[in-house]
Amino acid sequence: MNASGEFLASASPRTLFGLRVCDLGWNATLGLVESLIALRGNRTTIGFLDERTAFRQMIDPAYRSQLGRRVLLPGGGRAFSILAKARHEKPTPVRFSAAMFVPALLSFLEKGHRIGIAGEDTARVEALREHFARHAPWHDVAVVALDQDMPQRFDLILVDAAGLGQERRVERRLASVRTGLVVMTGAGLSTFIEGKSAPAVPQATVPSRQPSFA
Repeated sequence: MNASGEFLASASPRTLFGLRVCDLGWNATLGLVESLIALRGNRTTIGFLDERTAFRQMIDPAYRSQLGRRVLLPGGGRAFSILAKARHEKPTPVRFSAAMFVPALLSFLEKGHRIGIAGEDTARVEALREHFARHAPWHDVAVVALDQDMPQRFDLILVDAAGLGQERRVERRLASVRTGLVVMTGAGLSTFIEGKSAPAVPQATVPSRQPSFA
């Protein structure tokens, strides 16, 4: 984890399942992530500590080590709460998911950014590109071609991966792509492809910003 990632994770230190998580509210988290993008320094990777990742890191030491190098946002869900209770863990009051966090972040970023979407399923990735291009049209949303050299820099890359194997392969292929921030969304963006309603972030929680098209 680089210096900016250390700053974000230590802004409000908290551990869940032995892993340090970013224990901040929505406003503070979105603001700090925006700062990470603006720094344009070493790459920072954000992930979500939900029931899937929590179970996996218990049996996979390599994956646990991988999570330890990411800025982790605490997730939720019934299974996660049951698992945390069984381990005498106290979940954070604010919980995140890819389906809530990604659209909230793109809306929160007032200035236009170059957003990349990467994944092995080209149909899914293109569907996500179209969705987020409509959601936040002031951003330049593009598909990251994993089998080609990408000379252009991205401010932010969203990684869509249905399983851990896909996630690891995509992350390796992104090693040479220039970007300041990577968000590992798992399969959490499926709701935008399947046409279901995504969970909404309470409007009182996240400040409303009007996009600038200048």
